[in-house]
Order: sequence, then structure tokens, then C-alpha cells
Amino acid sequence: MKVTDGVYAYPWTNFMENNCNTYVLQGDGLILVDPGLKRYVPDTLEAMKKDGLNPDDIKLVLCTHGHPDHIDGVAHFNSGSVQMTMHEDEQKFLDEIGKEFFRMFGLSEPTFKPDFFCKEGENELQGIKLKIIHSPGHSPGSVCIYWAEKETLITGDVVFSGSIGRTDFPGGSGQVLKQSIENISGIEAAYLLPGHNEIVEGKDQIKSNFDFIKRSFFSFM
Repeated sequence: MKVTDGVYAYPWTNFMENNCNTYVLQGDGLILVDPGLKRYVPDTLEAMKKDGLNPDDIKLVLCTHGHPDHIDGVAHFNSGSVQMTMHEDEQKFLDEIGKEFFRMFGLSEPTFKPDFFCKEGENELQGIKLKIIHSPGHSPGSVCIYWAEKETLITGDVVFSGSIGRTDFPGGSGQVLKQSIENISGIEAAYLLPGHNEIVEGKDQIKSNFDFIKRSFFSFM
């Protein structure tokens, strides 16, 4: 579904099975953010077609972090010319304890590697100026993605609508996640696109969501 010009969302709505929300950013080519589990990628591609997007225009897969429900679908694009990027700290995590998550999900360990690492700060990707914000706490190399022109903030599993990402997985830290949330809470955004659950729309609603998270979770982190 179209969120705003150049931004499309494909939320995961089946709560009987875990998977993530996927987003598409439209620039010179399409950027697919968090493809989710590989077995559901074809469903996302079909949904894109209904929105008038051509999956063949996907040039880059950008992953907010390396948990299987966000990154397993990268394997769908392995045989083509689509590039993949993530934070360098997340690749280190995947090379060590992170790969164990795939076994927990009953999946094979990932064999794909990033074509390049996205860096902290401004990145120009497919003609789009995106700010990459290293936001550890849920995982060591988690990132948030801010498209200032569209006032759009993609948060991965850092924050959700009314909740936060888990910190009890290996590589997680409540105190570190708390600081990451503080870092992104002042960003001017009209659309907050989380890794799970519903989108938060409107600057006032986003501010209220961050205020609620701080009141409800910070004293326990």
C-alpha cells in the first residue's frame, strides 16, 4: 500500500506466524527494506505489482538488522543483480552468535553477504538521500532509516506502535536500546514505519508514541 509519494508499506498481518513488515522506497530504482522470510517474498512481490511497482526494478535490499524474520528473504535475490546492504556491526553479529537464530527458526544459515555496508549518517542510495542511524540494543548492528524529504522514519525493531524491540536475545541490551530510542525520538517524522505491527502516522501521534514508550518502558531498561 502507498504511504506517501515514493514510500510503500507491506505490513505482516498474520499473527499466527512471525514475519516482519516490508517497505519499498522509490528512487532511481526500488529499495526493498527488510524482505522478511524467504517463503513470503513472492507474496510481497505480488502486492507490489498491485501498487503499480515492478519487482524487476528492485536494485537494493536494505536490512535494518540480521534476525531471520527480517533478512532471510535476501536469499530470494541471490541469483540476480540486486545488491544488499546492512550495518557492518550486524554482519559481525551474523558471523558469530547471530547465525544461531536461523537454526532456532528451522532455517539454514545465511550464505549471502552484503555488497557494501551502509554507513552512519547520510547515504545516497538509488538517488535517494537517506540518513542511516546506528541504533543498537535489539541487535548490535540495528539501524533506523530516515528519508527527510518524505518525513519518513523506518525503525526496524527499535520501536513499534506502543512498544519496543526485545532485548533478551544475544547481542541485546536494554540500556543500549534506551539510548537508541532517545537518539531517534526527536526526529521530525510524519510517518513511523516499524518492523512489526501498525504504522504510526502524524507528527503528534509519533511524539505521543515516543512519550508513551519512555513512560512505560524506560524505568525497566
